[in-house]
Amino acid sequence: MKRLVGALIVGATLGSAWADPDGGAQSASGATAVAEPVRRPCANVPDVAVRAAVASDARAVCDGAARALAFLARAGLAAPAGTEVDVVDALPGELGGRAVGCYRRDTRGIQMLSYAAFEAIGAWFRTPVDRELYRSAAAHEMAHAIVGCNAAPDRLPVAAHEYVAYVVLFATMDPGLRERVLAKFPGPGFTSTLQISDIGHLADPNRFGVDAWLHYLGRRDREAWLRSVIAGEVVQEVTGEAP
Repeated sequence: MKRLVGALIVGATLGSAWADPDGGAQSASGATAVAEPVRRPCANVPDVAVRAAVASDARAVCDGAARALAFLARAGLAAPAGTEVDVVDALPGELGGRAVGCYRRDTRGIQMLSYAAFEAIGAWFRTPVDRELYRSAAAHEMAHAIVGCNAAPDRLPVAAHEYVAYVVLFATMDPGLRERVLAKFPGPGFTSTLQISDIGHLADPNRFGVDAWLHYLGRRDREAWLRSVIAGEVVQEVTGEAP
């Protein structure tokens, strides 16, 4: 898991073909052809490109990335250089069927489910999925990439990465959607930094995300607080087995 951070847990017929508005294709027989992913640089975000078969997926991911970059820039965090996002129908390995996106520390690349695959989940954060929730997932993963280029290699615990990424997810979410999501997770949030742990994140990632956001709201200097989390001054990595 050291290299993998930020997993958001969940016979030919001849004829002419044409592209649909989202980049798919159909044959003259009406059968849907499999579209090849196209690398699309984000017009609104420098140094971010999305490989996606569907143009609207790429636009949503670019929007989410732009939100994350703008939010963390206000905290004085530099943008990563050359972030590549691959939009896929399924995540690899053990993440398949369990997550909607992931960031890799080794490549500093991002993988996101396509919107069609995301929509098939039905609900995320106990909320029916829609394009705005999809943009929020993209903002979360982009936040991991930003944290990754501002933190010392192999130093920052996963829980610290996730804390910042979930803060970005909620901070950049449409306020109406955020209100609906938070209403499904009553509680005060983390009451101690000792609760910000890898175990807590693994046990219930959505609850962890809500608790991180509520805890962040209670900080006096929120931008300085995020910088401290990323600097490794807040969340301590647990080594070995607990007694």
